Amino acid sequence: MSVVCYSDTKVIVAEGDTLLSALERADIAVPNSCRAGLCHSCLMVAHGGSVPAKAQQDLTPQQVAQNYFLACQCYPNEDMEVSLGGSDRRYEAVLIHKQPLNEGVLRVRLKTDMPWFAGQYTSVWKNAVDGRSFSIASLPEEGQIEFHIRRRPDGVISSWLEHELQEGDSCQLSEARGHCFYTRSSGDETMLLAGTGTGLAPLYGVARQALASDHHGDIHLYAASGSPDQLYLVDELAELAERYKNFHYHPVAKRAAEPHPRLHQGDLVEIVSRRHSNLKQHRVYLCGAPSMVKKLQKLSFLQGAAMTDILVDAFEAPA
Repeated sequence: MSVVCYSDTKVIVAEGDTLLSALERADIAVPNSCRAGLCHSCLMVAHGGSVPAKAQQDLTPQQVAQNYFLACQCYPNEDMEVSLGGSDRRYEAVLIHKQPLNEGVLRVRLKTDMPWFAGQYTSVWKNAVDGRSFSIASLPEEGQIEFHIRRRPDGVISSWLEHELQEGDSCQLSEARGHCFYTRSSGDETMLLAGTGTGLAPLYGVARQALASDHHGDIHLYAASGSPDQLYLVDELAELAERYKNFHYHPVAKRAAEPHPRLHQGDLVEIVSRRHSNLKQHRVYLCGAPSMVKKLQKLSFLQGAAMTDILVDAFEAPA
């Protein structure tokens, strides 16, 4: 038998019994429906102990990487610590750096022991009730979590982060969530990353994680804004393109006063769909304005990308 810790309760799971059944006998409510591993209603996450392979069948690589599993298919073979997949565990974080990247974007860096993958998102909490979700631009091995925050004078959280929270001050973060992060497969497929505004943040993290993981397929990153002055991290991305021959940076501006040899002008969806008409064997990451994400998600599928290879993070409304 195994002992599973859920919240403050320890549950004994007999050999041949599922975790879901054992939790129910302990009067712990777990969402469930089919009990056959099909509906994924009983999705949980492991914080300690190994997850049996059967409990992760048919989950995405991103879910497996985050230790998600299905309670109805989990026959524990050792002690585990688990929680519901939608739990809202919070972590302490300390502000260590903040810096304007342009007139509209603030870079914020925090020190925390929260686990994450570059490209996921988390909520920053000012207090028990006021929080806002931001995508993660930094790699775990960098030891600090980085956000690119749209500067809003009337923003409850963005204004607080920019003007009130000082270096050395603490705040809280929710568990990192989302599947829009890099997972290594063959390392040969072409990666297409497209984002608007601060949708660049997760793409910046994903691209650098892929390069750090020795991904040798081509990586195309499109970062779009309304005008050239709203683009940011231009020099950093151009430097990455010079350092790595398989990384290609494509800045996009919807409008520009004059032509520029490195700048694509026009609509991001039209530019990407025209330049990448065949997306078979591609991995696609789309982040930013929901309208753009929805259009490119559909076009990417129609142009050959598998739905499981189209990872999205729609979080910023169009300006």
